[in-house]
Amino acid sequence: MKPVNPAFEDDDIQQSLNQPGSSDADLPAPSDLDDIQLSSLADSPLERLKLRYARQLNKDIERLEATKAALQTDIDALQAECDQLAAQLASSIALSDGADGEPTCPELRHQPRLPGESEASMAIPVAQRPGTPLELPIPATSEQRRQQAMQLQQADADVQSDTLRRGLVLSAIATILIAWHYGIVAALGQGGSWLGLPIGELGAGFVPAVALLWLRMLVMIPALVFLAPQLYQATWEDLQSWVYTRDQITLLLVVSGLALFLSQAFIYQSISLIGAPIGATLLFLYPLTVIPLGAVLAQETKITQVGLLAIVAIAMGGLLTARPAFTSVLNSGLDTGLEAGSALPSTAIWLGVLASVCFSFYIVMTNTAYRQQCHPIPTAIVQFSVVAVLSSFILLMRPLELPGISWLGFAGWGIVLGIAMLLVYLVSYGSLRLIGARTGAIAAAVPLVTLVIAWFFTPQPSLEIIQWTGILLVSVGGIALGNEKGE
Repeated sequence: MKPVNPAFEDDDIQQSLNQPGSSDADLPAPSDLDDIQLSSLADSPLERLKLRYARQLNKDIERLEATKAALQTDIDALQAECDQLAAQLASSIALSDGADGEPTCPELRHQPRLPGESEASMAIPVAQRPGTPLELPIPATSEQRRQQAMQLQQADADVQSDTLRRGLVLSAIATILIAWHYGIVAALGQGGSWLGLPIGELGAGFVPAVALLWLRMLVMIPALVFLAPQLYQATWEDLQSWVYTRDQITLLLVVSGLALFLSQAFIYQSISLIGAPIGATLLFLYPLTVIPLGAVLAQETKITQVGLLAIVAIAMGGLLTARPAFTSVLNSGLDTGLEAGSALPSTAIWLGVLASVCFSFYIVMTNTAYRQQCHPIPTAIVQFSVVAVLSSFILLMRPLELPGISWLGFAGWGIVLGIAMLLVYLVSYGSLRLIGARTGAIAAAVPLVTLVIAWFFTPQPSLEIIQWTGILLVSVGGIALGNEKGE
């Protein structure tokens, strides 16, 4: 018998396949057969060779199918990453179109959005972020993706921690400046000095308080108008919209400016009479009236147990702080009759309480404006303008007299107060951009910080133990309440 030549022709195979008895329906799959079964099923060596090659081809097909499935999995992963990149690109283009070609900074994800702002308005130009690499998704294994996700989470945590730290530092600076400016007001009202530097005596009264407020606005309004386009680009568009199309918003802001004017004038007069620590403490009793007003106007959520304890602490602190003044007036009235001089401390206390009530109205109306998407920058411009107009009108009606200070000294210290409060506003605005409502938790420490800073002024405060306790309670209660609202 001649040996079978492996290099058989295709037509020979086709003839063998067409023979009766070798149909595919009668034979099992070649991949399921071994050599013994091939010998029993095939009638000739040619058929056995044919079946062996068919089985090898089936194995190759199965291997190629597995390779195809693996490649298809990689293709699906690449397609998903491509879709993600396309979505990010579309989002960047949309934000760029809404912000005049200024892409959004990734760090802004962790910053609160202020009233009246959109995502596009919070964009930062690329030129302001030199060296920032463009991160594009690249094909990676599952382990690499897991490591990238962990790195992104760690980077986000670092950004949040840094943002919180910077916000708290800015808020602390604003708190110190507010306390220092209260010390200057007290020294001007009573005639004193700061670190040995004589300040002079402006006198305690409504007109001197209004004069200080007028000088303060004289510095703040031009500076704020100049900085407004850099802080918020749509400032003038919003102001025009409020004036021409939204009369209710304009009226609301004007009334809130009136409340701000009264609160600042009353607290300046109160501080000039009884000193900075007690006056600042009385002003920060405003949560006692803000919360009921907010509940009436459906602006506040249900108060929690922590908030209730904080309110009780603030109320007790206010009573402890004011009690010695009323006690001294009562004892003086029983012994010698109630005279104008002996009634002075109680008058200052009531002025401080009235200032806190007016300040609470200012806060509630300002929050109402914020809920109607009024941005803080144009809102402040309207409110400060109202304060400037009212103070100018009062000074025209009742001119200021300077008993113990020169006009140059009065103007100098007034401008210093204006610069200090301008810095307070700008720093507080920066803190608000970083940490949001948690800024109020730091600002609530103003009475306690004022008590510390007041010792660097003369005359130094003379307080009883219960007044120290009252100031501490008001500060702690305010911090707890602000921390709860900031969460």
